[in-house]
Amino acid sequence: MRLAVTVAACMLSSCVYYVYPTVENHVALTSDEQVLQMAHDELAKFSPQISYKWSGAGDVYKRAMAVADQLLREGNVVSFSVSTHGHEVTLVPTYADNVYLLRAHRDPAWRSTLSARQQQALAVAEQAVQQAQASAGSQYEVALALHDFLVEHSTYERELQGRDTANAATRLLLSGRGVCDAYTRAYQLMLSIAGIENMFVAGVAQKDNHCWNLARLDGRWVHIDCTYSDPMPDEPGRVYHTHFALTDSLIARDHTWNRANYPAATAIDLYYPVRYAAFANIDNFVLWCSENRRQHVTAYIEELRQMGRNYAEVQQRIERMHAHLGRHVIVNFAIDEHLPGVIVCKCNTHDSRNRIGFPL
Repeated sequence: MRLAVTVAACMLSSCVYYVYPTVENHVALTSDEQVLQMAHDELAKFSPQISYKWSGAGDVYKRAMAVADQLLREGNVVSFSVSTHGHEVTLVPTYADNVYLLRAHRDPAWRSTLSARQQQALAVAEQAVQQAQASAGSQYEVALALHDFLVEHSTYERELQGRDTANAATRLLLSGRGVCDAYTRAYQLMLSIAGIENMFVAGVAQKDNHCWNLARLDGRWVHIDCTYSDPMPDEPGRVYHTHFALTDSLIARDHTWNRANYPAATAIDLYYPVRYAAFANIDNFVLWCSENRRQHVTAYIEELRQMGRNYAEVQQRIERMHAHLGRHVIVNFAIDEHLPGVIVCKCNTHDSRNRIGFPL
């Protein structure tokens, strides 16, 4: 028997594993794939523990840790206690609250097992989905409406990092406060309630552990990072769309993850700025802004992409267009430093002439 405590970083929380003796008789398994399959079956039943006997090659403790880390990255569990005694292994999971809430949504008998706060959070998520489905047609539009709802009603608060991750979605839905795991889990819950296939993605962004969502919209997979859609510091009513419906290649500019564990996302035409505001050059974009009045616009401009990060040149181009039009169509703008070609602008909305709707 070996006694040890290991701390591993997972998303933005700390997961503590304890090793202590157990004498139960467990089913014998010889590969990580067998353990993962059995674990998935047990987690689907919300089993309080997963027990097995490791009969394969390699260190029992290290193999158990590897399995636990893989399960954590799938998002349904926020931590495990891992106990070993000889070849006997027991994993005790702490489930994420969004998993409980989804189960209660699908099975009314489970609602009585929720706390009062969890029941309130589930009601908030269900109402948001109902409103999104009532006002939107396609899965893409429903996912977009839920994305905007979540970001508009949330504030990223770094001091909550690693705190009570088991109830992160509930806290965000009720108080509007959380970090990336809260955004990801709350959005995952709402997508699932809406019947949209999705996955929890664990990876790294800007050298920090991070998590976000993969969603299958109208038959094609895309990345959605609600955390990156929320301005910092928070601006009430403002939502960025630079990280809605990205391809692998786009999000890889500032995110890394094990691509082998997830389906490929390649549909560039679903990327929000391309779908709603894609232009060959700045001239066409600014002219379009003069006719399409909306306070905040996210656009993808090929000319900007070719300029890369030459911000001074971009500034000069937009200022020349301001002078050409004779008015400040764009009040201010920001270039996404990680996504060349993407620009976020605040337009002049005081002039109501030629106002037409801009898709949310």
